Amino acid sequence: MAAQPKEIAGQRPSYLAEGGLVGWLTTIDHKRVAVLYGLSSLFFLFVGGFEALLVRTQLAVPNNHLLSADTYNQMFTMHGTTMIFMVIMPLEIGFFANFLIPLMIGARDVAFPRINALSFWVFIFGALFMNAGWLWHALPDAGWFGYANLTERYYSPGMNIDLWDIGLLILGVSTLLSGLNFFVTIVNMRCPGMTFMRMPMFMWAMLVTTVLILLAFPALTVGLIFLFLDRFIGTHFYVAALGATPILWQHLFWIFGHPEVYIMALPAFGIISEILPVFSRKPLFGYAGMAYALVLIAFLSYGVWGHHMFSTGMGPVADATFSITSMLIAVPTGIKIFSWIATVWGGKLRMTTAMYFALAFILEFTIGGLSGVMHASPPIDLQQTDSYFIVAHFHYVLFGGMMFAILGAFFYWWPKITGRLLDEKLGRWQFWLTVIGFNGTFFPMHFLGVLGMPRRIYTYPAGMGWTFWNSFETACAYLLGVAFLIFLVNLVRSLRSEQAVGDDPWDARTLEWSVGSPPPAHNFDDIVTVRGRDAFWLMKYGSHDAPGHDSSAGARASAAHAEAGHAHVHLPAPSWYPLLFAAGLLVMGVGAMTWLRVVFLGAGLLLVSIVGMGFEYATYGQETEESRATFFRGVDSRKMGMWAFLGSECVFFACLISTYMVYKARNLGGPDAAVLDIPLTSFSTFVLLTSSLLMVLALAAIQRGDRKWSAIWLFGTAGFGLVFLGGQVYEFSKLYLVEHLAMQDNLFGQTFYTLVGTHGTHVAIGVVWLFVMAFAALKGKLQQSRSLAVEIAGLYWHFVDIVWIVIFTLVYLMRSIKEA
Repeated sequence: MAAQPKEIAGQRPSYLAEGGLVGWLTTIDHKRVAVLYGLSSLFFLFVGGFEALLVRTQLAVPNNHLLSADTYNQMFTMHGTTMIFMVIMPLEIGFFANFLIPLMIGARDVAFPRINALSFWVFIFGALFMNAGWLWHALPDAGWFGYANLTERYYSPGMNIDLWDIGLLILGVSTLLSGLNFFVTIVNMRCPGMTFMRMPMFMWAMLVTTVLILLAFPALTVGLIFLFLDRFIGTHFYVAALGATPILWQHLFWIFGHPEVYIMALPAFGIISEILPVFSRKPLFGYAGMAYALVLIAFLSYGVWGHHMFSTGMGPVADATFSITSMLIAVPTGIKIFSWIATVWGGKLRMTTAMYFALAFILEFTIGGLSGVMHASPPIDLQQTDSYFIVAHFHYVLFGGMMFAILGAFFYWWPKITGRLLDEKLGRWQFWLTVIGFNGTFFPMHFLGVLGMPRRIYTYPAGMGWTFWNSFETACAYLLGVAFLIFLVNLVRSLRSEQAVGDDPWDARTLEWSVGSPPPAHNFDDIVTVRGRDAFWLMKYGSHDAPGHDSSAGARASAAHAEAGHAHVHLPAPSWYPLLFAAGLLVMGVGAMTWLRVVFLGAGLLLVSIVGMGFEYATYGQETEESRATFFRGVDSRKMGMWAFLGSECVFFACLISTYMVYKARNLGGPDAAVLDIPLTSFSTFVLLTSSLLMVLALAAIQRGDRKWSAIWLFGTAGFGLVFLGGQVYEFSKLYLVEHLAMQDNLFGQTFYTLVGTHGTHVAIGVVWLFVMAFAALKGKLQQSRSLAVEIAGLYWHFVDIVWIVIFTLVYLMRSIKEA
């Protein structure tokens, strides 16, 4: 029997009240998923810190042999990868954003609760997969940036880079799922009255961050797929001797990599923008300018990736262009810094630990930003690149910026998450040790960079003038480690404390503080109506003036909830399918490194879990009165989610097509586009485009309640898709057997097979999807009320057809066009 939504009538249990192990394994409550993210990320925080201390210990004195060169490479590679992909991003997006987004916008959950749980399990399995190298002394060892050709099988013959490549692909799936989910949640599920210009600034930051995720991660995915093919299939996407270029990896990686900096920075900006007004007893200064600055930062972040590549010889035009955009991005960042200072200026400051970390963030991040502006100048960058000056810069941005904000967020929102306060005395000890340890560790790296110490060396001779600062930095790094041990002690003591905190201990301004601490399972008894910015403050006091702190204000504010008469709240039931899906993805990763049959086993688990999730609830694909009340923004969340996914897919295919267009003209010999069979492909194209017409007929049939013809048209659409795939298989076999074009032969072969094959994989997924829906229609599981399910499948199918029109035009019809 399908699981049904839980119904809660009138009570307010904490989200932590029920469970047990099975409850946590199957939970889809956004707050519990956030806690799982938080625990996992804190574990990896200490793993990453241990790796950093090993690196610093190795460099403490000259000619040190504590670590071998290979072990050192593994430690600094895993430190960078761990802190970015398993600590900072999961803490900001998986933990704080996951917990707070529905509460801050007045919603009872995220738009897609099971996808939310799925994103966590994919994350944890991807992280464990990458860290499996600890068992065989085979951790990734080519740097967190994975520059080609270091990652080719010839230079890295072991499993080290395999774990990194596949692990990052798995982690990317998790991040994309989270980005899509939170984008739809913020856009579509804000409570009545919460317009975009009334959202908390943290919501603005997360909205822009989700757009960056959807548009940046596909480039990294394409680069990792190329690396996977090079290592496992024998292609040569990054081998210069065979006509390719390792610079392709740098372009794909940094097109992702610089927006990635802001994927980590923007949530931190949002966190600081929430902490400062509360402890300054003032509204955020320049709200509109701050919001627009976030959007401008995101826009400009896609035009600055080249400043990571000044030393590659891109040419004066490219260097000048990227230099200008890199300088321009400092303008919106400066707007935010001045707005934060203006918020604090003249305020009635309460110097809590959270406030200390927020103020320190402004200083430390500004230092990192100023050194970043220096690297916008190509001549300066050429002197400093690959030196320890760069290490100092990005640690001031990532640690001095993001980690200081995260630590402030822990002290600020910990009472809401757990119902317990963190100890302020321990917090101050932690803060000062963190400030001293951090600046003592990383500021001298500027000096070492100027003195010529290069990055990524595992030891150095005496007499270079580097010994003192390296020893000093290592001592301060251990001091920083002590600060985090105090933090851990503080967390544990807080959880063991029996002293509960009130719902609103800080006299805060945003909606999450209007509910219990910790919140009930359903967040809000009644849907809130927002009357302005700082919604909870207006509920309590009716204006933006700053009265004295009133500990009873939070209790009085509950009367301000708009809709009374709450009777029932429907919550989705727990589900095993997210865990099963993530397990299938993990099995596929293991199979890629062992036996092909294991890959098919993992794919089977994926298929079972996807179909299971699709039909787990009786309301699958159904637009009911309750769903319309939930999705009160006018566009159904499921449809909006598909549109967001397709937007991300546009970037994915754009990267594949761009690579083909560049590489086909660099083909050094052998068969090229002249061997393609245009008549056969023209027929296949006609069949695929005709299938879109059948898809339209299927939707029309289900909308008028004609179950028989909806099944017929769905089977017909899937059948036409199979004909198209059959044509592709025939063409591939002909090219291989008759024209002797293997994927590994030349640049044309590898880019052609990858581009067309990837599109074929999308068609195959659509065919399976359509067959499942057709059988569901025959079994009476797909009725008129569920026409939305067919409409969403139709959006995907039409997108696949449109992409093929572009590919067919560029690959087949324009095959004779050569690079000038």
